[in-house]
Amino acid sequence: MKDGVDMKYKIAICDDEEQQREYLGEIVTAWAKKNRHLVNLKIYTESNAFLFDYAEEKDFDILLLDIEMEPMDGLELAGKLRMRGDDSRLVFITAHQQYAVDAYEVHPFHYLVKPVDSEKLETVLLQLCDSLHRERGRAVIVRQGTVVRRVPLEQIRYLEVLDRKIYLHTVEETVPFYGKLEDLEPALTRPELVPDSFFRCHRSYIVNLRHVQLYDKNEIRLDNEDCIPLSKRRYKSFGLAFMHYLKERGDVF
Repeated sequence: MKDGVDMKYKIAICDDEEQQREYLGEIVTAWAKKNRHLVNLKIYTESNAFLFDYAEEKDFDILLLDIEMEPMDGLELAGKLRMRGDDSRLVFITAHQQYAVDAYEVHPFHYLVKPVDSEKLETVLLQLCDSLHRERGRAVIVRQGTVVRRVPLEQIRYLEVLDRKIYLHTVEETVPFYGKLEDLEPALTRPELVPDSFFRCHRSYIVNLRHVQLYDKNEIRLDNEDCIPLSKRRYKSFGLAFMHYLKERGDVF
């Protein structure tokens, strides 16, 4: 991290033990203050309470989940989130190491055993934020006349070309600019861009795989219900690329 730069993160703690919730909350708050991070911290007493909020707020960066909760344990909660396409960084917390193997099926970032050591949790949080910082650092530079804009890759759903113009569709807006998909494709489709992998699914479209919900032989449906065409000759290669992306992200098959 650069000196003097404050980063903002949204963190949730989900644990059914009051003392543990308070303890973890104190560590996160102290760590954020020490490292000059702006943290939106939300604390939940059980999984269903978190899911209720998640229906409206899907922008959590880090989740600290207790595995042994009732009625829905942390592993089941994590599985539901991964099935919905969530890619938050997961940190599991439990009193029993026996859950470690099961936990890795949902691709957690780390696994901490109670009683949680504050220094270990702070180290994990620093590693997580470094990862998020690098991910947020990748972007497409768009030139609109004399204006130059920077659009983070994670915000891009897809790009389409119409009449010599590229329309870059983000989670918030559509950004038009003059250009060719052929000029952007080599940089966007590099393997090292995972988890923000892009694929040329049609001569006029490049899609961000992180926003794909489902596909068939004719089209791809995104997480905002937009549908874009999938060319027949790219159907097989798209399927292979999408499966590779899901495995790299840690989704369960």
